Amino acid sequence: MGATSRGSVVGLVAAIVLWQASSCCCLGGAAAPPMTPFPVSEDLAQKVRDRVKEVELRTGTFALEISDEELTSYVIALLQSGPGDFPARDMQVQFGDGYVDIWATFIDVAPTEVPAYIRATVEVVDKQVVFHITEANAGAFPVPGALRESIAQTLSETLAEQQLGLQVAQVEIQPGKMILTGQVTGDIPDLP
Repeated sequence: MGATSRGSVVGLVAAIVLWQASSCCCLGGAAAPPMTPFPVSEDLAQKVRDRVKEVELRTGTFALEISDEELTSYVIALLQSGPGDFPARDMQVQFGDGYVDIWATFIDVAPTEVPAYIRATVEVVDKQVVFHITEANAGAFPVPGALRESIAQTLSETLAEQQLGLQVAQVEIQPGKMILTGQVTGDIPDLP
């Protein structure tokens, strides 16, 4: 999926979330856990690329460990490198004990900025990495379950379409890091 398609999907999801939030005013507020900001850099983003290249040099099994600072830096670098502006800022990924938290502030998708929060678990099902969004907020409003499921399915399908040359067998999420293990199954494309 190209950067333009990713931007379109994110914009559509953000618009749906805002529409749902505006029609669910009776749900009351939902508080996201506090975010502990950390610095991001191109050096940290490059560590992700370097680790993936190391995996490519191996044959057979692999273990790939990525910190939340590294993944946040890589995602921000990736989004900034695409054509057009990604409609979010202040994005951050933090790994907890078995879950991942993602924060971002969406801009230019509503009359005001909309802080968003997602908590997800990740598992491998039928040789595919699958996301399950257990919690999500758009501003002070909780995102309804059906929309959370749709977002999770889009994330899972987008990852499956990437043809990374890796067969992930296990995803382990610990505070501050994620560890992927599995088999190298083919050529791994260079990460942008």
